[in-house]
Amino acid sequence: MPAEPIRGRPTARPTRRYPWPVEDTGVVEAFVAEGAKRAFGSSLHIEGDVLFYDGWWQAALRVSPRVFAVRDEETPGDSKVLEELADAMASQGFQNVGADYPLVAAITYSEIALGPVEWMVWAPDPATAEADLNERVGRDAFLGDDTSSTPTQPDYSAELGGARRLAGLPASLILTLGVDPGLTDALATALPDCRFESRRLEAVTPDVCGSLLPTLMLVDASTDTAREFIMELRTAACGRFVPVVALTGDAALPLGADAAVDPTTNPANWVEPIRSLLP
Repeated sequence: MPAEPIRGRPTARPTRRYPWPVEDTGVVEAFVAEGAKRAFGSSLHIEGDVLFYDGWWQAALRVSPRVFAVRDEETPGDSKVLEELADAMASQGFQNVGADYPLVAAITYSEIALGPVEWMVWAPDPATAEADLNERVGRDAFLGDDTSSTPTQPDYSAELGGARRLAGLPASLILTLGVDPGLTDALATALPDCRFESRRLEAVTPDVCGSLLPTLMLVDASTDTAREFIMELRTAACGRFVPVVALTGDAALPLGADAAVDPTTNPANWVEPIRSLLP
């Protein structure tokens, strides 16, 4: 006879694995209700805590077994995955607790190198969403002690750094590559709300942004090697989403750069084009 379960202690449900193809509705159910880390359907599949549509489009992120972020954008095809996810969430007793949770963007950016998209958070209640988002991010390890995932109304009269702090996001990190230290110091003075990291161009590879997670990169593009670096950066997984400002006196914008600034001018003049690319 099977052993009686100990009263008062719920038995743990093991995570199921789906190495064989299943229906897409089964993939959604496995993702939401069963904690599956791997499953394949005709157009949906699970990789770890991410549900993909059509092999590449991240439809949802499992923050925890009780908190999910569902993409709030139109799918690239005629899939009903977002409606199926909403039904699956509701059947588990979850509710849509809103979109104003900036820690979701921090998680998707750091874990799956995904740029800014719209997400709706599903959870039993807002308090659970906040608690599990904080736990997933790891406040001390990633964002520091002064952040909060609680939605707030930002003061639009504040500078960008103040608005980011009100929104619970870390200060923007600007990575300078090959830039003269004196120019970097002057720019840091003009952008006191940003953090700066500097590297020698010859000492890094195009995947440098993956280890530092910069908000923006400022590259001395005065040489052919530097311009080639910018083009190679755009082929790297992380480099597709990070804005690049080229430091060059040439009239033509280097291929792959989003903006250019003149190295012969005062770095205070670079603030406007840089701020226009910061989130």
